[in-house]
Amino acid sequence: MRELDNTFDSATPLGGGIEGVLFDIDDTLVDLRTAAIDAFLAMVDDLLEGVTSERLRFIAEDFADDGAGAYERYMAGEVSFLGQRQLRLNRAFDLVGHKPLSAQSYLRWAEKYESLVKDSWKPFGDVLPHLAALSSWGIPYGAVSNNVEAYQRMKLERSGLTGFAVVIGSDTAGAPKPDPAPFLAGCSQLKSTPGRTLYVGDNPINDVQGAENAGLVAIFVDRESKHAVQSAFTVSNLEQLTVFISQSIDSRE
Repeated sequence: MRELDNTFDSATPLGGGIEGVLFDIDDTLVDLRTAAIDAFLAMVDDLLEGVTSERLRFIAEDFADDGAGAYERYMAGEVSFLGQRQLRLNRAFDLVGHKPLSAQSYLRWAEKYESLVKDSWKPFGDVLPHLAALSSWGIPYGAVSNNVEAYQRMKLERSGLTGFAVVIGSDTAGAPKPDPAPFLAGCSQLKSTPGRTLYVGDNPINDVQGAENAGLVAIFVDRESKHAVQSAFTVSNLEQLTVFISQSIDSRE
C-alpha cells in the first residue's frame, strides 16, 4: 500500500499541478452501504419473523455488498436494474431459508425500498469539507459512476453535494468502468489532462485499475482498511487527501 506523502509529486506526473479531480460516487462520496442496510432491515422486519437480529444484519450486509454478484450482470446488460436488486433480495431470503417474494410482491417491495434508501442517502462526513477545499483552490471536480447519469445526479443533489462540473454515467460514457471511456470522458468534459487528474474511488478494479489504465492518477479510498496491498496511493478518508493537496499547493508557491 502506498500512502500519500511528500514523494507524491516526484513519483507521478503531477509536479505541474492538479488540473482536476474526478470521484466515484457510491461508497466514496455517498454512504450507500449504510443506506442500503438500513432500508433493507426496515423492509424485511415483518417478512422474516423468527430470524435473529444478528442473522438479519448478516443478510442485510450481504444484500448491500451484493454477495449475489448481480450488479456486474446489470452492467453487462444481462438483467435490468430492478432485476439485479431482485437477485440480491432472493439470495438474502435464501440465506435464511425463506422463499422468494412473488413477482408482484417484489415490485411493491422494491418501490418502498427505493423510497427508503433515497431518504437515507448521506455523504460521508469528510466529503463536504473536501469539496469546499477544492473549490477554494480553484480545482474543478466531477464524478464518474457505474450507474445511470440522471439517477446519480439526483443522488448527489439529494445528498446535498453540489458544485460538480461533470457527472458521467455508464449510460453516457458508452461503457462502464473499468473501461477507459468514462474516465477519459470525465477528463474531456472537465478540460483536464488525464495525467494531471486525480480519480478518487473505493473499488480496486473499477476505480483504481480503470483510472490507472486510462492514464489518470488513482487515489484509493480504503475507509475500513480492508485491502492490504494496492498499487495506487491510498487514503483512509478524504481529510488525508485534503491535507496532501494543500501541502502540494503550498510547496509550489
